[in-house]
Amino acid sequence: MADNSGGIGLAGVLIGAIIVIGVAFFFFRGMEGGDAGPDIKIEAPSAPSVPAPAK
Repeated sequence: MADNSGGIGLAGVLIGAIIVIGVAFFFFRGMEGGDAGPDIKIEAPSAPSVPAPAK
């Protein structure tokens, strides 16, 4: 093992595991059917509306 590693590897493994578990949770909850899973909707941003020019 490397000396003075600082435990960065272990922290990376733990963070990676949490991310994988979170993605798997949302993926498998959505496959149950019905309204069991979260409702995630991604929309493209729209341009701000421009007021009409003054007359």
